[in-house]
Amino acid sequence: MVKAVENLTALTLRLLARTAHPRLDEWDLATCEVLAALPVPGLADLISSGLTGSRLSLGIRRELLRDVVPGATLHLRARLGSSGDILAEPHPAVGDFRVERP
Repeated sequence: MVKAVENLTALTLRLLARTAHPRLDEWDLATCEVLAALPVPGLADLISSGLTGSRLSLGIRRELLRDVVPGATLHLRARLGSSGDILAEPHPAVGDFRVERP
């Protein structure tokens, strides 16, 4: 079995839409516009290449999106999972997940 590469990317996103994640309970699948994508020091960056200005779908734990509406700006860190899904950190440290309301 190949070991997954530890990876993490800091993203600034504008939330466009969200629905229940098709495979992960208690997660939403968020469609976002990528405003910025930066590597996290010391970890591989597997998702930021050429993303700025494009759309991205990623899994975010539903509890983190409570009362967040489309148009909000999200600041979070995400990784490319072994299944090919992009997933936000499920339990981010204080300051690693922020929401700017529209």
